Amino acid sequence: MIAQKGSLRQAASQLNLTPAAASIRLKQLEADAAVKLFEHGPNKLTLTEDGRVFLEQVQRILEDLDNSLSLLHEKKGICAGSISVALGTDMTFFLAPAIAAFVKDNPLVRLSLLARPSPDVLGLVMRNQTDIGIGRYGSLPKTVKTIPLFRSGLVAIYPCGHPASLRRRLSLPDLASYELILLTSQSATRHAVNQVFFNNGLEIKTVIEAGSCFAIKEYVNLGLGVGLVHDTCMAGRNEARLKMSDVSHLFGKSEIALIHRDKKNFSLAHARFVEAITRMKNKFGPDKTKKERFLKGSI
Repeated sequence: MIAQKGSLRQAASQLNLTPAAASIRLKQLEADAAVKLFEHGPNKLTLTEDGRVFLEQVQRILEDLDNSLSLLHEKKGICAGSISVALGTDMTFFLAPAIAAFVKDNPLVRLSLLARPSPDVLGLVMRNQTDIGIGRYGSLPKTVKTIPLFRSGLVAIYPCGHPASLRRRLSLPDLASYELILLTSQSATRHAVNQVFFNNGLEIKTVIEAGSCFAIKEYVNLGLGVGLVHDTCMAGRNEARLKMSDVSHLFGKSEIALIHRDKKNFSLAHARFVEAITRMKNKFGPDKTKKERFLKGSI
């Protein structure tokens, strides 16, 4: 848990321990193993090389134990056990209803969720540090099993009285004429936006860089410019003061997929979680009108 959270305090909270108790357990473990498992930084604990190797081995043992217990439950028709899931940061709100329904329907399953950028999610899956990953991906290694969920694009959001509200369909020159609120330059989405503007010989008037789509929405509400956000971050939200225009015709769409490694370790709980998430396909199926209504929060 410390390796996942990067913080002794957060790990202790997740395990219902005090930070002092968690620290003592860590020190005891390092003493028993006679190795240093973590490097102590100013605000974060990071695994040493010995710690990384040890964690990989221990995870396999714990997974085998958990799978054995789950198998006993499954023979009795009980869905139990534990699942670890890493979500792309912009997926957390959109998938919340499906995840909440799964938790309510399967009270004996222990679900651990971790929000990370999609590239980090892939890394966690590749290193077997999480069972399931969900995020935005282009090409994936052949060792990763993929279940496509839906395609997602960008939408422009702006106040009701903004000049953009007079346009039936926004063009790239339209966006270039507005002050834009965008994700940070380190994000894959921002890189794609920059590339489209560059390829068309247009400059971006950036007024603010924000770390998340939700932060962009708040700045737009304050009248600071036009925001470009993932459509999944606006799905189901009814923002009376904001208007929204699909701009995926300008920037394209990315594939949202569920990924995992070896299915032989999947339990009944894993299978039910995958089933709960893949139902989201119905909300983003071929019916374009249905999709548009969903994005506007009417269904």
